[in-house]
Amino acid sequence: MRITGFVRLVATQATMLRRNTGFWLGSIIVAVVSILVFGWLFNPDTRPFDLAIVDEDGSEPALSLVAAFEGVDNVDVASGDQDSELSSLEEGDRAAVLIIPEGFGASLAEGQASVLAYYDNSDLIRVGYVTSTVSAVISAFNEDVSGGASAVTLEARSISTVNTRYIDFLIPGMVGMAIMYINLGVGFMLVTWRDQGVLRRLGVTPLRASNLILSQAASFAVVSLLQVVIILGLGYLLFDVSINGSFAWLALTVGLGIATMLSIGYLIGSFLHTPTAVNAVINAVAFPMIFLGKAYFPLDTPPALTPLVQAMPLTHINDAMREVVNGSGELGDLWVSWAALGVWILVGFTASVRAFRWQ
Repeated sequence: MRITGFVRLVATQATMLRRNTGFWLGSIIVAVVSILVFGWLFNPDTRPFDLAIVDEDGSEPALSLVAAFEGVDNVDVASGDQDSELSSLEEGDRAAVLIIPEGFGASLAEGQASVLAYYDNSDLIRVGYVTSTVSAVISAFNEDVSGGASAVTLEARSISTVNTRYIDFLIPGMVGMAIMYINLGVGFMLVTWRDQGVLRRLGVTPLRASNLILSQAASFAVVSLLQVVIILGLGYLLFDVSINGSFAWLALTVGLGIATMLSIGYLIGSFLHTPTAVNAVINAVAFPMIFLGKAYFPLDTPPALTPLVQAMPLTHINDAMREVVNGSGELGDLWVSWAALGVWILVGFTASVRAFRWQ
């Protein structure tokens, strides 16, 4: 093959690949979203947390240590007595409590002193940057006081406010993610049928758009329910993840989750024209929800992202699922998530039916 012919072939193949936006856009979305989200979420400089300091000594070295923590931008320092601050820690109002014991200054003058830190380790993500920040401040204080020697040692203790294993957290998140993926795919099916002329042929029959949508929704719901049963069953059989709440509330949560994702899938399929475009949009919608909707791990959401995270339907599906599976599943803890999902269902299906096109 001549060089010019080969170059033309390469250019033709590149043009075909460029037009297949679902192929290349989906993969780049994963990389870009991962970089942006994880770079933001796991950067300690952007994650403020509440630290209570109980100064039982009041000496000048103790006050200097308090000032060192107050000088850290991402630490909001509070003060109080030990009992009340430990209670606040157990209630989730503090990320850590630092105890500077009586005699700290005198012990430091003799060359060795210690402080005690209590952490809330129920948040698997936050405890990592909290402990690293506290340790870094202690190390910097040692550098200033003794030129790097460990004049002040840190004794760490953890308080788990919720006795939850990671697998207990993960299983409900996998249920939510499975519900999301299978039901968003209804938009792809709708556009594929339109692209292949199936909808055009159905359009000349007495079949109403609402009946078509409901029949498709029912078939997707059956598949979703089977997936939910498999995931929860494996969780129980392999990892002893049991459902602590009501099975009725579990069924309602799953039903609302399925209806919500179906409504979004139909909304996407009603406004887009090609399967490739639908695939790209589904990826663009799904991946941020996986990262920010707490499918895999808990998040202490940055204030700037809180409105976005709270608007995501997967957030409410996962929150409600975990309340039913891991918590008590009481109605007072579920109605906010159910109400948010109800809004998505109402808006999504209403807009889908109105925007539906047979061809």
